[in-house]
Amino acid sequence: MRPTETLEPNDLVYELTDLERLLDTIRNLLVEDVDYMLPDGERNIPLDRVSSLVNIAHFHVAHLAKGISHFDVLGTYVPRNKEDDTNA
Repeated sequence: MRPTETLEPNDLVYELTDLERLLDTIRNLLVEDVDYMLPDGERNIPLDRVSSLVNIAHFHVAHLAKGISHFDVLGTYVPRNKEDDTNA
């Protein structure tokens, strides 16, 4: 999707779902594959902060995506003309 395109409500559902999946993947990588300990044995505080921010962003995006799922109804919000119906 281009930044200048008009965003329809049903498009927003897919955009937020894609963002949720992206954040979920990042969150899983941070939880499963990253060592939070520094070589000196101390905890990597900046990495902890990044992980926390990703968790917060994921939670809110998932909540929004679920809350707007009712917009994902084909033809409900996009005006259709009779030519589209006859060509389908």
